[in-house]
Order: sequence, then C-alpha cells, then structure tokens
Amino acid sequence: MIVGVGVDLLEIERVPERIAERVLGEEEKEILRVRKNKKEFVAGRFALKEAFFKALGTGLNGYRFTDVEFLEAGGRPVVKIHRDFGVFNFVHVSLSHDRFVVAVVVLERRKGGIIVEGDEKVLRENFCILGRSGKGWEIDTSIPPFSLKKRLSELHCRLVRYGNILLSECESDERG
Repeated sequence: MIVGVGVDLLEIERVPERIAERVLGEEEKEILRVRKNKKEFVAGRFALKEAFFKALGTGLNGYRFTDVEFLEAGGRPVVKIHRDFGVFNFVHVSLSHDRFVVAVVVLERRKGGIIVEGDEKVLRENFCILGRSGKGWEIDTSIPPFSLKKRLSELHCRLVRYGNILLSECESDERG
C-alpha cells in the first residue's frame, strides 16, 4: 500500500552550496567531499529530502533534514533513517538533474520484508511470522523500525533488516 508520494523540483543554480551544512547528514557529507559537482549533489539531496517530507504529509514539523540521508549503493539511492517516521518499510526514490533537479519519493507499506533473529517461540508470541529467511524470520508488523528494535531487544531478539531502509545504529543491516 502506498503511504505517501512526494515530488520536488528546483533550479540547481538557486541552491547555495552553504546549505549543505544544515541539510546533509554525516554520511552524505562524506559523499559530497569526493564529488566533483558539489552544487548538483547538494541540490539533489535537498530536493530528495523535501520530497521525502512531502510524502510523509508532515513537512518538517519537528523533524530535521539530517534525520534522513540519501546514500548510494551501486549507483542507486539508498535511504537511511535516524528516527521513526511512521509505518512504511520500503522507500522508492528517483532523482534526475540537468539545469533543474526533480526528486520523487514514494513511501510504501508492504507486508513482510522485515527480517529478525531470535527464538521462534518468542517471536511467534509477539509477531506475525511469515516464514524463514536465511538465519532469521520474516515478520509482518506495524511497529516503526526504532520502536521495533527496542521491543526486539527487550525480547532478546534482533532486527536484521527493515524493508529496503537502512537504520542508523543497527548492529547489522544485511541486504538480501
């Protein structure tokens, strides 16, 4: 189920590079350091974040631009979050630029896609188990990721993957 869609369009030349300090997270700043076209990168990340918060339907409203980062893996954007935003476990991202940059973010809540490790009996008592996945279990839950990590920790279990979203401070985030 689609939870939200956000789109942002802006002219690259109108985005001052100095906003990087306010808008980019630490890992995005590392990517920026090695980028040739810094202005394009900053404009792209700013547009992605604007689109993300539009997809949430909240605007910034108590959030910070640095609460979400758009990193890269194999030439495609990967989303990393630093706090709970709501119930979605997949984020689809598209970014295109020449003179303008256009960013589209789609937030999706899919059944499953959440992989955990722990005692099967404990997990079955607390979650809807969909099946085995590698060493872990695929579950379905409406608990946002950081709240889920806390709950799993209380149960002596561990979150391995939350859809296609990277989570800050996750011991392991295996992509599969």
